[in-house]
Amino acid sequence: MIKYVAYTWQGDRVEGVLQVNREEEARDLLLRDDLIPYRLVQVRPRPSLSRLAPYLFKPKPQEIIDFTRSMAALLRAGIPLHEAVVMFRAESRGLGLKEILRRVIEDIEGGMRFSEAMARHPAIFSTFYLRILKFGEVTGGMARSLHQLADNLEKNKVMRDKVKSALVYPVISLVMAIGVAIILITFSLPALVGMLEEFGGELPFVTKLLISIADFITLYRTHMLATIAVTGGAVAAFFKTRRGARMRDEALLRVPVVSGVLVQSNLFTFTSVFATLLEAGIPSVEALRLSSDSLTNLVLRHRLELIIDDVIEGGRLGVAFKEHWPKPPMLSQAIITGEAAGGLAVSLHGLADYYEQESAKTINSALELIQPLVIILVAGLVGFVATAVMSGIYSALDSIE
Repeated sequence: MIKYVAYTWQGDRVEGVLQVNREEEARDLLLRDDLIPYRLVQVRPRPSLSRLAPYLFKPKPQEIIDFTRSMAALLRAGIPLHEAVVMFRAESRGLGLKEILRRVIEDIEGGMRFSEAMARHPAIFSTFYLRILKFGEVTGGMARSLHQLADNLEKNKVMRDKVKSALVYPVISLVMAIGVAIILITFSLPALVGMLEEFGGELPFVTKLLISIADFITLYRTHMLATIAVTGGAVAAFFKTRRGARMRDEALLRVPVVSGVLVQSNLFTFTSVFATLLEAGIPSVEALRLSSDSLTNLVLRHRLELIIDDVIEGGRLGVAFKEHWPKPPMLSQAIITGEAAGGLAVSLHGLADYYEQESAKTINSALELIQPLVIILVAGLVGFVATAVMSGIYSALDSIE
């Protein structure tokens, strides 16, 4: 590894590290990037946890977005690709991304293309991401491709964040309710039972019911946990199969509230990705294939596969959507209009904006229904346990009197 200090032809000082073993190689790489070597020092890489176990430091989506947007800005400023990656890595704080970029820089210096070096990390960069990069390399529009990628990734992240933030309150409420119930059953109920046994009081029915439930759970706790674990594992394994995943996705599309959120969010992601690919100049059939990876529901993905088959056989894209994906009708109609006007990407961007708004509305509507249900469930759970405990306490007090 060579640490260097170099200057541009305009006199700007540049520092960095090259993943090469000899000074001659480092000098050639710097000259290739129109940099004048000033000082070269060979250093040994220090072992780090991110290098030994990179899977523990997987970059967050926002880090990938920042990297993509920064690379677009640096390339537009006229900075060479290799130097741009080195500069961003020096400024990055994420240990996982630093390690990935170190390997990318090393591969680039070894003669690989940027897209090829990034493709060696498929868990971080999707097929869609890599295909846009490759097309940008071929056409010479890498900065534009990276800017499109950043916009697309940002929109998808905003949508995911909305769903996550919307689910925070119900989840916290449910966890707190379960925690309160466990505390009452674990600490209050045994003391209450011991007191009643001592004074010979008669337990109310609701208290007896709670004690029976608690005793059953205590007695068969191991069996229940084993049954839940085995059943959960079997269901999870079945859902990983093609048939199981298809059955799960079909069932989800039949659930009234869930289906609305699922369809709207999938349509937003699909139209956004498809429009970005078309704007990058990728042919429609290949863009459709790459866009299918953005669909999380196998039923919707199967519809798109049928559409791709029709287009390959010479059919029109809008007509194929109307036949195989008739609902919502706005989707096929907008594609037909876009095809006729020669502005399919523009129509798809309009659809993406519309479905983004509709997804937000659907999520808010779902929350308006879910939050009261969660409150009722929490109130019922805590109320039942509290009523059972308090009834037992009053019974004990009556027996003392």
